Amino acid sequence: MRVLFLASYFPRPTIPLAGTWALEQAKALSALVDLEVACCTPWVPVAFGVIAKARPWIQVPPVHCWDRVTVRYYKTLYYPIPPFSTWSFPDPSRQMSLAWLSVRGRLLTAIAQFRPDVLFCHHTAVNGYLASRLSSLTGLPYVITDHDFGEIAQCEHLPRRRAFFESILRRAHRHLCVSRRMETDVRRIFPFAATETLHNGINLPPQERLVVPRPPELRDRLVVFSSGMFTERKGLPLLIEAFARVSHRYPTAVLRIAGDGRLRPTVEAAISQHRLQDRVTLLGLVPHEDVFREMAWCDLFALVSWNEPFATVHVEAMGTGKPVVACTDSGIADVVQDGVQGLLVPPRSVEGAAAALDRLLGSQADRQRMGDHARALVHGHLTWTVNTRRLLEIFEDSLAARSTR
Repeated sequence: MRVLFLASYFPRPTIPLAGTWALEQAKALSALVDLEVACCTPWVPVAFGVIAKARPWIQVPPVHCWDRVTVRYYKTLYYPIPPFSTWSFPDPSRQMSLAWLSVRGRLLTAIAQFRPDVLFCHHTAVNGYLASRLSSLTGLPYVITDHDFGEIAQCEHLPRRRAFFESILRRAHRHLCVSRRMETDVRRIFPFAATETLHNGINLPPQERLVVPRPPELRDRLVVFSSGMFTERKGLPLLIEAFARVSHRYPTAVLRIAGDGRLRPTVEAAISQHRLQDRVTLLGLVPHEDVFREMAWCDLFALVSWNEPFATVHVEAMGTGKPVVACTDSGIADVVQDGVQGLLVPPRSVEGAAAALDRLLGSQADRQRMGDHARALVHGHLTWTVNTRRLLEIFEDSLAARSTR
């Protein structure tokens, strides 16, 4: 079977840390099918190269091979950043029509050359739209996975956005959600949609990556690790405040945070406010393989982001045998049982996060028990291998349905 994977949130050679989870899914898929990835990336004029932030986008090559996954990057008139994203959110049709016109010929050429049997795409409002246009011209079936609560839920209040989604979902063979909360939204707003929940997973890291000894500065320390982009939803200042409330009880405890973003000054201010400069370390943007190493070194993983559809970073930490702290409104709460694989806390609750940190920092037995359960859950149910087996069933079903028609 040949599958063309449409994914716009995907690593670029010049921007390797964006969408690493999508690349990991592509790697798992490529073990089961003949796969090629089409990634529409914003077209930026070469003249903008004087702007540092623009250069990585200008320098994206037309094709790149990530291990065994071939990715073709199509420069497109699509810009998922303000003010364009704000302007287009209530009615994506205008921006996406322009994107389609700018990439239509190249995508049709890719289909003629690769000859896929099915289209698989991330995000209805972007790649789902492109797949629907391609399907109308080629007859290829398409399957969509959505990854964000707001992209679906806001359709209930925005009529034009809802109409845009409806036209795409009506023609999709299957629509997939990464959490049950998202599936509930889809079933309420689009009751005709053939939707189901299929959780994200991880590719298990090589064992040798997890047995690297701790560096000297972390020996005899209780290590709390967190990782995420520095945006409001990730709740990093709240996590720092929660750590401050309990850190005096655990003088050997430290908090290490991987990531960066526009709210870095806010995160740094929280560290200064609670006088934690010697207890909290900002690691910056860390390569994916080094994130796994940090997880192997830590005693527990905490990311109290709210409205988190299904953060694979929680799953990655669980896969290394570490208990996690997460929020009850997040997709990870579909699979993590409070007190079994980790602790679930109310969103935006400093008190809840502090209590969870206190319990796990104070009990090595709880950390060991929950970490063991977390590892077993991931190895048995939350790998990309499990995810892609179900995807393959759906793809085969789409081909059977097409043959019947």
